[in-house]
Amino acid sequence: LFGGRDKKRASESSKEKLIATPILALLDFSEVFEVESDTSMLGIGAVLMKEGRPFEFFSEKLSETRQKWTTYEQELYAVVHALQHWEHYLLQNEFVLHNDHQALKSLNSQKSVNRMHDRWVLYLQHFTFVSRHRAGHQNRVANALSRRNSL
Repeated sequence: LFGGRDKKRASESSKEKLIATPILALLDFSEVFEVESDTSMLGIGAVLMKEGRPFEFFSEKLSETRQKWTTYEQELYAVVHALQHWEHYLLQNEFVLHNDHQALKSLNSQKSVNRMHDRWVLYLQHFTFVSRHRAGHQNRVANALSRRNSL
C-alpha cells in the first residue's frame, strides 16, 4: 500500500500524535466515559477517555485464529475485550462507545450469528451505553494502538 518512505513517514506521524496527546485525564465519575475501539489484521486497540482526553490505553495482538475472523467479529471482539478490561469503571456508569464499524451501531437488533456472538451481545447488555459510529480517520488513537508493530 505504502512505499518505504511513505510507511516510515506515516509511522513517525502516528508516533508524534500519540506523544503529543494531552496528558492523561484524572478520573472524575461525574463526567461521561468514552470508549474508542478499533481492530486491524495485527491486533485490537482501545482508549478510555473523559471529555475527549485519554484516561487509559489498551491493545492486544490477535491470535492466528482471530486474525481469520471476519472484520465484524474482530471489531465486536475489540469492543467486548475493551469493556472487559475496563469493566470496573464502566459497569456502573453510562458511556459512549465509538467504533468505525457501521454494523456495530445496532448490536441489539441483529439476528443471532453464532454462540460466540450471542455471548458477546448478552455481555454487552450489562452495560448502559450509546454506540456511535466514528469514521476511521477520526478514531486515531485506537486505530494506532491496533496497528502497533510491537504487538
